[in-house]
Amino acid sequence: MSPCTAEIDLISAERRIQHALGHPALSGWLKDTLRSAFEREPLALANDLELLGHLLRPWTEAFIAHEGHPRQTDGVHGATPGTPCDVA
Repeated sequence: MSPCTAEIDLISAERRIQHALGHPALSGWLKDTLRSAFEREPLALANDLELLGHLLRPWTEAFIAHEGHPRQTDGVHGATPGTPCDVA
């Protein structure tokens, strides 16, 4: 990727983030997270994002499956929700 292309990609990504920050339906948590991301070193942020996905995605998929979320039919990211069960 040329320096010019990388700069264009960076500007485009920053514009998308700014647009999302201005959207009234975006959660406060996500807006706070996006704002604080600009204060982080990009490589450290990329590593944190990877870890966050590994930690939170399985938890949210399991929680949605356990609760039998009524709007969830195909699972999150391809997971198949199960039926709620009793956990001893």
